[in-house]
Amino acid sequence: MSGEPARAKTALLADHRDLIPTVARLRWQEWGQYPELAELSWWVDVTARESGRDELPVTFVAIDAVGDAIGAVGLGEFDPAERQDRSPWVLGMIVRPDLRGHGIGRQLLAVLGKWAADHGHQRIWVATGDPAVTFYEACGWSLVEKFNRPSETVNVLTRSA
Repeated sequence: MSGEPARAKTALLADHRDLIPTVARLRWQEWGQYPELAELSWWVDVTARESGRDELPVTFVAIDAVGDAIGAVGLGEFDPAERQDRSPWVLGMIVRPDLRGHGIGRQLLAVLGKWAADHGHQRIWVATGDPAVTFYEACGWSLVEKFNRPSETVNVLTRSA
């Protein structure tokens, strides 16, 4: 789906802590099907822990005109345990399904990249499944590696901050 870019304000989730449950719910609805991640409370706790301001981890939230969270992206020290030799990593990139393809994800990644550069990170990384690779490549990321886990293939992409 594509169309007019959606209008969204982006801000640190730390400045909008009331939106933590909404961001957590978006992530839970997307990835909470795994048995160990099935509880919404787990997602709320993780999202709260990832909502720093001046150091990793941080999360940015996209907010629509009525004040609802419609997307989010985080940046943390490590993502895949197999690749702790590089940092920082994009965490929990999510856009509400009905608004995908309208520029919100691209907007969130741009804000995240600026924050990373402003905080001395010259390169940022993301580990994702096959469906999202095209999105990241369209946003200027380069695929550098694929590795297999028992249940999935993980794609590692990078870009300059």
